Amino acid sequence: MALCGTLHEGMAIEPAAGRGGRRPARGNGVQMYDGGKVEVSEEALELHRRSLVVDLHTDSLTAARMLGRDLSRRHRPPAGLRPWMLHADVPRMKEASLDAVFFGIVTHPWPHKAYQRALRNLRYGKFVIRKNSSAMALATSPDEIEAARAAGKIAVLFGLEGLHMLSGRLERIEEFFELGVSYVTLAHFSSNRFAVSSADKRRADVELGGRGAAAIELMNSLGMMIDLAHVHTNQIGEVCRMTTKPVIVSHGATQALRPTFRNLSDSDISDVAATGGVIGLIYASEWLAKGPDVSIATVVDHADHIRQVAGVEHIALGSDFDGFIATPEGLRDVTDLPALTQLFLERGYSHDEVAGILGGNLMRVFREARSPA
Repeated sequence: MALCGTLHEGMAIEPAAGRGGRRPARGNGVQMYDGGKVEVSEEALELHRRSLVVDLHTDSLTAARMLGRDLSRRHRPPAGLRPWMLHADVPRMKEASLDAVFFGIVTHPWPHKAYQRALRNLRYGKFVIRKNSSAMALATSPDEIEAARAAGKIAVLFGLEGLHMLSGRLERIEEFFELGVSYVTLAHFSSNRFAVSSADKRRADVELGGRGAAAIELMNSLGMMIDLAHVHTNQIGEVCRMTTKPVIVSHGATQALRPTFRNLSDSDISDVAATGGVIGLIYASEWLAKGPDVSIATVVDHADHIRQVAGVEHIALGSDFDGFIATPEGLRDVTDLPALTQLFLERGYSHDEVAGILGGNLMRVFREARSPA
């Protein structure tokens, strides 16, 4: 969908067309936000446009359904008295040169009827893709991501956020895989029969157990990525030692910079890296830093720490947009992604390293996960 000039927070912007008819996220090489600015250079814009850009986790599909919003239309980002708006929609994802997005399939946190609700949410996701068929394409593999990009479309993939949606039946992992789900988060904000959530303070026994081990084995055999976001730290190491394929943390941050149950310890980061996996940088202010002074630069701070502990090849993007989060200053919505690219360059990341973070690292993991055991 070609975009004409738009009005963004009082700035008249008339961007020129980018690849596949897309528009760069800002004109005049300057990205503005309240309290300051990130000057996005032509170098950063060009790097961003030519890189394959992938978001490992966004809840925009769920939020749009709950709020009655149409993802095919442009919305203002959530702010102040507008918490019901969206961080991402089709026009703004195209404006941001976002090539692929993993929509989270989310239900209530208990197993009763979670399976049926997950199927309903998947059907809705595919309806959204059909409605926006000129701009979006369903993808279930790295090759299909590349094909969608070549066609000038956003590749849409699905991640199941919690094994409680199996309602206790292991074989449903294969069913969800056949329906187009590319990864499964082992646990969300509640524990289930297969895995323990990082939010679960009542569980003393956090060993994976036979059911969890069987789920890991099945996902490895299918080529389905294993997501350790929200998983208890004791089980992260256990899963990483057990898996035969790289794992992902679809959206996360580091305990070193923001100590909290939700974030990854240095040991967790090392365990994920040992599998060859990646950690998607989350944009949720609550998990990035404590207090009001959280900015887009804080996201890069967490990237710096992961690079120091494990290496830049283990960093990816996992926004958690529209997951009922507040985003940092300077990262109001998906159109601010080029500013993130700019800050990576300013921190001394090479072009190849930035391209890896934007999507290349995840594509490597996805291909390895799909390769024969």
